Amino acid sequence: MIIREARDDDLDAVWRLRRIAFGSSGPRPTAWPVSDERRLVAEAGAVHGYLRIRRFGQYFGGRVVPMGGLATVAVDPHARGKGVASGLLDTALSTMREDGQPLSTLFTTVPALYRGRGWEQSGVVEHADIPVDAFRALPESPVSLGPIDKTAFDAITACYRATAVDGLLDRTREDLLDNDFATLAHVEDTVTGYLDLERLPDRVIYAREFIARDPATATALLRSLGSWSGLMLTVRLRLTDPTMLALVLPTAFSTVTEPWYLRVVDFPSAVASRGWPTAASLSDGVAAELDIVDPHAPWNAGPHRLIIDGDQVRCEPGGSGTVVMHARALGPWYAGVPTTTLRAAGLMTGPPAPALDLLTANNGARMLDDF
Repeated sequence: MIIREARDDDLDAVWRLRRIAFGSSGPRPTAWPVSDERRLVAEAGAVHGYLRIRRFGQYFGGRVVPMGGLATVAVDPHARGKGVASGLLDTALSTMREDGQPLSTLFTTVPALYRGRGWEQSGVVEHADIPVDAFRALPESPVSLGPIDKTAFDAITACYRATAVDGLLDRTREDLLDNDFATLAHVEDTVTGYLDLERLPDRVIYAREFIARDPATATALLRSLGSWSGLMLTVRLRLTDPTMLALVLPTAFSTVTEPWYLRVVDFPSAVASRGWPTAASLSDGVAAELDIVDPHAPWNAGPHRLIIDGDQVRCEPGGSGTVVMHARALGPWYAGVPTTTLRAAGLMTGPPAPALDLLTANNGARMLDDF
């Protein structure tokens, strides 16, 4: 079996695989879409597998880390169980490292395949369905609201980046400019937040993105959702901070989550690329001496020292390797999953290393997008 870049003459075979795997419909495309993504195929006499690596950036510690998003992984039914998908994933790991993508994220309904290559559940896309009337009880706010204005595009992007929590993708929202349901919040001439809204069937108003730079803006935008009372029954709200919402709403709610999986492709580069907001409050010196077990990305394997230096953290080869971490533990730890959880799952052993938790502590990594 050969794993290689997809060519123009692979289009028919890939379209067939996508139709079989995902039920894709519609006319066959006449050419590959224009993009900077990487496309890999597995060939053994014919094309038996396919995947895409999409180029993203993902926020961690307030900085954007280059990330390869795996998507559209498809294998011919007659070739399943023969190592096609595993071969594609192994090549994808090398490809992402060569392309300077120290992280990789994906969504999956077959976690065993990806866990076998080092991806692990690390964050969620989360939403809550809440009665519209619950938002009417919120107090008035002095923040002004209005429609999205094309001149506000840069300010919208700045709001998103200023409030980005761990896990969010770095991207812009040109599509908001044509959304008649979107709401812009501003204080005088300063944009302080926005809501991306969409009407769904069954009288649901979908707030796909809720961004606020301060409490007054958050209150104003959330209260505006109550204005849909009578027209809509339910607000479906995607969340980056469910705890905050629980503290301000007068009604209880439950959330629905879709997990995403993270893989550290290149550990030293991943450490160097992210921000470390808590590092400055910790003592300088060795935070942990790790021994990484990573058979599918051998460049990660072996002993490493994590060293705190002011507000930065760096990774150096060597050390005693007293704390053993499986490749599957690296993504969750990077995204803020506590080491007690990783130990309980058998993904980490060795003496306690409190600095590991202090360095990546957060309120849970979340995304507002799926791909």
